[in-house]
Parts: sequence; structure tokens; C-alpha cells
Amino acid sequence: MPGIHPIVLVGINLGSIYVIMGLGLSLVFGVTKVLNYAQGAFFTWGAYITWLLIEGQFNLPYGLAIALTLVIMFFFGLGFERVIIYPLRRLKDWGWTAIIVTLGCALLLDNLALLIFGPRYKTLPPLVEGTFNLGGSMVLKHDVLVFVASIVIVIILTLFLSKTREGMSLRAVAQDIVGAKITGLRINWVYGLSFGLSAVLATIASICIAPRTLINPYVGWVVFIKAFVVMVAGGLGSFKGVLVAAFIMGMVEAVTTYNLGAVWGLPIFLAALTIVLVFRPSGLFGTGE
Repeated sequence: MPGIHPIVLVGINLGSIYVIMGLGLSLVFGVTKVLNYAQGAFFTWGAYITWLLIEGQFNLPYGLAIALTLVIMFFFGLGFERVIIYPLRRLKDWGWTAIIVTLGCALLLDNLALLIFGPRYKTLPPLVEGTFNLGGSMVLKHDVLVFVASIVIVIILTLFLSKTREGMSLRAVAQDIVGAKITGLRINWVYGLSFGLSAVLATIASICIAPRTLINPYVGWVVFIKAFVVMVAGGLGSFKGVLVAAFIMGMVEAVTTYNLGAVWGLPIFLAALTIVLVFRPSGLFGTGE
């Protein structure tokens, strides 16, 4: 019985990571209508804080370090919205200003990481060690856990948005902020919550991918660009679109890099973005609006 081709396994693993990262980016855009360029910096800092707690000065157990990092990054995202985004919302056409400001913050956070952690690359251990046989192919247990985690996150986030008060508040603001204000929803809290959750999702993505790559102060940019393409290809604000587009692009990247080399990984995403914008600007599951 022939085994599963390694390209398929790599594509699934990449798609799982892009799902997690793309959901965070899509969540903030859906609620605030702002493209948060600092999402890549959230990714970078989540990886560095995890490394600091595990391999740095603290030497904490992996599970405890991850839990602490997620809490830290949630409040980091919450504070980022309060300090950076909240004052901008008082301005006219603040959305465009916020895009430029988040871009500047991303550069600032990246260089701050370079100053604190230095230029030397760092890595994290796998979430679980070992491999097992799947259809005649050896599969890393870490990769299987990442795939399962991405599906679980999609389910949890879907239930959170549809079944909880905070989740329904996020959806209400995303659909009609004027109506949300009239009903008395706490808009400031909803905006902050979207940034906090996006920082958590970026951190989870960084923890998932760090054992297979290296952490450096600018690693978040490549993942951010790919997550942006996934969000646009799936349809702005569509979680279903992010899920489908992430696995499609993960497989496309795996096939491209296998046949042409890793240097073509990012260009294929930019080519896909161009094709989507030309032939279907609303994305796979997006609306005309």
C-alpha cells in the first residue's frame, strides 16, 4: 500500500498554521475594518516570550510556559488596542491612519525584539516528540497535533462567536457598529477583545511553526503576508473562507517549493493574491460589499 506523499503532509501542516494566523487577522479586520500590520509582530513576540520562558532564564515546563505566554499576549493585544488604536478612533477616517500606525508599530516591535533578544536565531522544541506510521509514511506527532489544534481552534472560535455574549458582541460590531452602539454594547471592550484574541492566535501559530523553523526578529513578516493572502483569497471577514484558502495555499506552497525550491514559497502567494484580486476580488466566500 503506497504511503501518503510528503508533499501532502507538508501542505496540511502549512495550511494548519495559516488557518490559525489567518483567523486572527480576519477577526480584527472583521470587527475594526483595519488591516493590523502588527499581527506579524504579535507572532514574533509570542515566539520569543515562549522561548524566554522555556529555554531562557526561567526554564518552565512547556505547558505552563505556553499558558503564561497566551495570557501575556492576550493582555499585550488588549493594551495595544487601548494605547495605539483607541486614540486614533477619535479622528476622521481613522482606519487609514491606523493602517500606517500599525505598520510603524510592527517595525518598532521587530527592532525592539532585535535589541532585546539579539540577531541570533532561536528555536522551540516540538510540542510532542516522536513519529508514527500513517499509510506507510512517517509523520511527526507535532504536525498531527498542529493540524488537530487548528481544527479545534476553528470549532472553539465558531462556538465562541455564536454562543457567548462576548462573541455575539464581536459579530454585532462587525455587522453594524451604529446599531451596536444603539443597543448599548461596549464598543471599546469589543475592539480590545478582538486585538487580544488575535494576539493569542498569532502566538499559537508561532508556537506551532517555531519547532520546524527558526525564530528571528523579522520572522513574522513572511507569515503575516501569507496570512493576508489567505484572508483575501478566502473573503474578508469569512472564517470559512480562511479555512478553505489556508489549506489550498498550504498545498500550493508545498508543491511549489518541492518542485522549484523554497525561494518560490513567498512569490507564489503574491501571484495567488494578484490572481484573486483580478478574477474574484471578494474572495471564495466573501461578499461584493
